[in-house]
Amino acid sequence: MVKPSVMKDDIFPGPVAGPRCGQPSSMTPAPVAAIDLGSNTVRLLAAKVQGNEIGRFLVRQEASRLGQGLRPGRPFLPRAVERTWKVLEDYRRCLSALGVKRVLVGATMAVRQALDGREFLARIERELGFETMMLTGLQEAELTAAGVMTALAPIPEEALIFDLGGRSTEFILVGRGLVRKTLSLELGAVDLTEKYLASDPPREEELAAMQAEVSAVLGQALSNWPEKVQNPWELVGTAGTVTTLAAMAQGLKAYDPELINNFRLNRGILHGLFRKMIVLPRVKRAMIPGLPEDRADIIIAGATVTMEIMNFFEATSLVASDAGLLEGLWLTAAGRRSI
Repeated sequence: MVKPSVMKDDIFPGPVAGPRCGQPSSMTPAPVAAIDLGSNTVRLLAAKVQGNEIGRFLVRQEASRLGQGLRPGRPFLPRAVERTWKVLEDYRRCLSALGVKRVLVGATMAVRQALDGREFLARIERELGFETMMLTGLQEAELTAAGVMTALAPIPEEALIFDLGGRSTEFILVGRGLVRKTLSLELGAVDLTEKYLASDPPREEELAAMQAEVSAVLGQALSNWPEKVQNPWELVGTAGTVTTLAAMAQGLKAYDPELINNFRLNRGILHGLFRKMIVLPRVKRAMIPGLPEDRADIIIAGATVTMEIMNFFEATSLVASDAGLLEGLWLTAAGRRSI
């Protein structure tokens, strides 16, 4: 039974076999785990509290593209479910090897929209033994804020956090450690790519149409927000698009969360990356250092949303956070509100 909430093509690689499950721990109590079941990526964190920090045992992510081709009120594509299920089974094997007893899965926009979303969560509970949460937009925003705050240093008094996913973007206004305002918009990198970017590389008219919709949606939905954000404040971005752009800006050959957290992404650098990407076909785009192959097709749409958010709030830079919803889910699984 699903518990009530508490708060193109098959080009995507499957889970990688090999020694990626970490080592069983003799420490007690055993770590707990959280899984962020996103529209594009399935992310895993197994950890335990160590002092004032999250002691990570295992961090994994796989792009299964669960939300591929999904339309509200319609079922998932069978191949998207199959890819995602293989990832979840792989995670279960890893977690069993680590002795993890509690696993909490948080489901986001794709599962909320799918006709068979609750059925899919019920299957996860029945066959994999994981607990599940069907997150509302508000819950997703609050947990994201809690997770981001575990990584920011120093923690700003005022912050506007945005979590850009495959099918939605959450906005969270935080002041003095408290969530003051939240909003969830159906603006996602996967959705926008499928809707507008049919060409490879995208045509100018495709990019213009996508940019116009993003700008219009933000302008209509956030019209009352700017005056509510008091200076000094930070614009903070989290989730795969922003962390990938931060990795690309640094030319990282290997992804390192420590180099992503608190990295300041300048608007000029972001525009330079965007201009470089839009003239390259997907295969060549994937060769840019910091850009994973499984995100090369949706990064242009994600960068467009990021730039339009910065433009709307007249921000010259943003602070990147590798931590977000996944860490917020883990705090819930561990019975904590913060670290």
